[in-house]
Amino acid sequence: MSYRLSNDHIHKDLQGRSSYDADVIIAGSGPVGMAYARTILEKSPSATVLMIEIGSQDDPVVGEHHKNSIKFQKDIDAFVNVIKGALQSVSVPPADTYIPTLVGDSWTPPVNKDGSSSLIFQGSNPNQIREKNLKASAMTRTVGGMATHWTCACPTPHPEEIVNNPIPKAERDELYVQARKLLNVHNDQYDKNAKGDDISIRHNVVKKTLLDNLPQERNVQSLPLGVERRRDNPAYVTWTGANTVLGDQAKLLGTKRFTLKTETRVTRLVPDEIDPKKINGMLLRNLKNDKDELVTARAYVITCGAIGTPQILANSNLAGSIPALGRHLCEQSIAFCQIVMKNEIIDYIKKNPDWQARIKAHHDKHPKDPLPIPFADPEPQVMVPYTSKFPWHTQIHRDAFSYGDVGPRADARVVVDLRFFGRQEVLEKNRVYFAGDSSLKGEWVAGSTDIYGMPQATFEVERSQKDKINDQRMMKDMCEVASLLGAYLPGSNPQFMDPGLALHITGTTRIGKDPNSSVADPSSCVHAFKNLWVGGNGCIPDSMGANPTLTSVMIALKGAGAILDFLKTES
Repeated sequence: MSYRLSNDHIHKDLQGRSSYDADVIIAGSGPVGMAYARTILEKSPSATVLMIEIGSQDDPVVGEHHKNSIKFQKDIDAFVNVIKGALQSVSVPPADTYIPTLVGDSWTPPVNKDGSSSLIFQGSNPNQIREKNLKASAMTRTVGGMATHWTCACPTPHPEEIVNNPIPKAERDELYVQARKLLNVHNDQYDKNAKGDDISIRHNVVKKTLLDNLPQERNVQSLPLGVERRRDNPAYVTWTGANTVLGDQAKLLGTKRFTLKTETRVTRLVPDEIDPKKINGMLLRNLKNDKDELVTARAYVITCGAIGTPQILANSNLAGSIPALGRHLCEQSIAFCQIVMKNEIIDYIKKNPDWQARIKAHHDKHPKDPLPIPFADPEPQVMVPYTSKFPWHTQIHRDAFSYGDVGPRADARVVVDLRFFGRQEVLEKNRVYFAGDSSLKGEWVAGSTDIYGMPQATFEVERSQKDKINDQRMMKDMCEVASLLGAYLPGSNPQFMDPGLALHITGTTRIGKDPNSSVADPSSCVHAFKNLWVGGNGCIPDSMGANPTLTSVMIALKGAGAILDFLKTES
C-alpha cells in the first residue's frame, strides 16, 4: 500500500540532508496545534514552524469559527447542517445490503457462512464489533479542526476530573489562566452589558429559574465560553476559533517562519537509524496530486485529535515502543432533551419591568407576535457544574449540535436544550486500535484503511457497571431539572445519545510519569523519544464530564514550553 513505503527508500532520502525544513513541524491546525505554534513563534523570534493539515482551508480567515457568520447567528438551527457536513465517521461496520426487491441479473454481495450478506464500502470497518463501537465518533478535517464548529464551552474541571494529571497544581493553575486568555474565555457575555442592562432575556430567566429552584450547592452559573460580544454590533458575538488562539502570529503565515500545508496527509514518522530515541523525518502525502514528500525538523508535534494522533503513531510502527497507545480511552455519555418553557416563565418575562422597553419595541415592530421575546434575543448559556454529589456536567442552552434542531415543531425562542455529560471509568482495556498493528498480528485485511488511506480505527469500548449506574442517576437528574423549566418538546424526550457523540475522547495519548501506563511525560513528550510531542484531548489522562478543550490547551502550553527548552539545547 502507498503509505507503507520501505524504510530503505525513506532513509536513503534522509542521507546527506544538511538543513531542516523547519525547527518544528506541527501536524494538525486545531486550537491545540495553534497553541503550540503561537507559543513557539512568540517566544523564540528565530524559530520556524511548518504546520500540516489534512483538510482544506474553508474560510478566508485561517481556522475561524464558521458560526461567526451572521446568517448562523440569526438562525442557529441552520448551523446544524454545517456541523453534519464537517463530521466524518471514524468506525462504521459494514451494513446488511440484502435487497429483497432487486431482481434480474444484478450483482449482489455473496452470502457469508452465517447467512448474512454485507458489503465493505470505502472506509467501512469489517473488524468493528457493534457493541464495542463509539458509533457516533467523528473527525473534522479542515483548517481549524473542530474549533470551526465547537460550542466554545470552557468550564474549569472539578478536582475529581483531574486526579491523574501529573502537572503540579500550582503550575496547572497558571497554565489554565494562560489557556483562558488564548481561548478568549468569558462567562458574562449573556448576562449584563456595561450599562447594567440584561443582554439576554432568555439567558437570565433560565438562570434565575434554576437558581431559585435548585439547591445552592448545585452552583448554577453562566457557562464559560470562548466568545466575546462584538463592539460594532453587540447583537452578535465572535466565537473563538483556531485563529483566535493563533492571534497576531497569523501575520507570519506565508513567511519563512510559518508555513501551512493544507490537504496534506501526515503518513508516518521516520525514526533515526542510529539513535532510536530520535525522530528523523516525517513522510507526507499531497492529497491533490498523490505525491509523497519527506520533511525534517528538530522537533515534531502531532495534534491530530484523540484518534488521528495515535493513528499516525501506529502507522509509524511505534506502537511496540508505546505500550499505552490508544488505551485508557474515555468518552462521555450524553443525556439529552429539549423543553418548551412554562407559561409561568413567559408570564414572568411579560411582567418584568427591566424588560418592558425592549418588549414594547419588539411588539411595536411585530404586533402579531404573541411572544414577549425579541427575535434577536441571545440564547441562554447556563451551566450546572460537576460536583462530588452530582458527578456530571450540565449545559442548558440553545445551541447547534449535529442533533437537536427545532425545525418547524415550535418557536425556537421558547425551546431550551439540556445536555448532561457523564464520565466514564478509566480502564486500560477501553481502547482504539488500528488495522495492521499488533492487535491484528500484522495481518492486513480487506477494508483495513479509512477513506484517507490510513489504517482503520477500531474501537473496543464498554461502559462499566459503575458507569451505567451513574448514567441512570444523571438521567433522573436531567428529568428533574427539565421539569423546572417546562415540558418536553415532542421528538426530543429524555434520551441517551449514541456513544461517541460527545466527541470528547480522552486518554488515547495520555500524559503521565510511567511509560507503561502513559504515552507521554507531563510535558507531552512521548516517553520513547526525545523530539516527539503529542497534543489534544487524547493527552488528558482523566475521565471528564466537563468539556476538555480548555484542559487540552493548558497541557499544550506546557508542551510548547518544553519544546522551546529543547530547541535551545539543540541549536
